[in-house]
Amino acid sequence: MTQNYRFKKADIGIFKEADSDLAVSNFAKDCRILGLTNGSFSLIDLLHSVLKKTGQARVIVATWSAGIKDVHQIKWMIDTELIRDFKLLTDHSYKTRQRKYAASIEDLFGLENIRTSEMHAKFVLIENDQYKVAIRSSMNLNANKTCELFELDEGPEIYDFLMGYVSHTFENMGPGFIESNQKVMECVRSFFNKKASTPHSMWWNLNDKSE
Repeated sequence: MTQNYRFKKADIGIFKEADSDLAVSNFAKDCRILGLTNGSFSLIDLLHSVLKKTGQARVIVATWSAGIKDVHQIKWMIDTELIRDFKLLTDHSYKTRQRKYAASIEDLFGLENIRTSEMHAKFVLIENDQYKVAIRSSMNLNANKTCELFELDEGPEIYDFLMGYVSHTFENMGPGFIESNQKVMECVRSFFNKKASTPHSMWWNLNDKSE
């Protein structure tokens, strides 16, 4: 399938300051922002800066690793109503690597808001009535003290594309941190073998607490 979204004008920058707000100072509808950072701000900082632009939104984080400090920052954004609803998608090895962290995350967000997959992809999806934001990044949800890349797009094309994988995983995997390689591989194979994507509204609305 060919789309023309790659031929979109972009703001490109190198960011060495700790203030992630500078990276999204030109955020607007249909924008693209691409940048390199020297580790002066992390993915959680970038998420916070975007939410200050969009206002309250639903957030999905796909990450291979998650640090406990960053996870508590997510909870703070939920408590302060910047985040309306939160979902986490991570690799099935996370619980084996970080068993205590996994238990804390389950307590903070609830099993129903967590799924595992066979994945190394890192991205953040941010959505409300006005915006659909997709951030692709080399950064995990933890401290990043090295050169990292991020690319932010506002608009449905990339958001909906990535949401297809999230939706499939949430609909076909059980809640919480499932460690079974067999179960996650069955889910991944079924995604890549199917011909059509599944709308994400089905599972999202089940957990929408706004009404």
